[in-house]
Amino acid sequence: MNEVSQVAYRYAALFYGIIAAYFWYIFYALWGFLGKNYFPQDVSSVLSIQNNNFHIVNIIVASVLTLSVLIGLILHKKLKEFIVDVGDELSRVAWPTLKEAQKTTAIVIALVIVSSIVLFFADMIFLKAINLIMNTAA
Repeated sequence: MNEVSQVAYRYAALFYGIIAAYFWYIFYALWGFLGKNYFPQDVSSVLSIQNNNFHIVNIIVASVLTLSVLIGLILHKKLKEFIVDVGDELSRVAWPTLKEAQKTTAIVIALVIVSSIVLFFADMIFLKAINLIMNTAA
């Protein structure tokens, strides 16, 4: 693998963090769904959603499953290289300053408003023309 900067590894770690958060939420929601619909509903069972400890078990299960998926992703050599390369490319991006971002955002908003007004009037003209054609034909 070629030389990459520390910033690239930070971006890669951020990307892995986003993946971990996504998988954790998926596993948490899935375990809650299974607990509500498929696990026995007696209070004595830890797998029952009516048990007070169910949410703790849900968090633990989601965390363990997320860690196992994340470790599998980190150990996958090609995916690891890809994520580090993406981080390396992101470290080379010339990010705009706050002033530049505000200017371009204002330009985009103005163009959206102008194009909306133009399309509104074009729609009204076509609607009137179609109504005129339909009324004369009838």
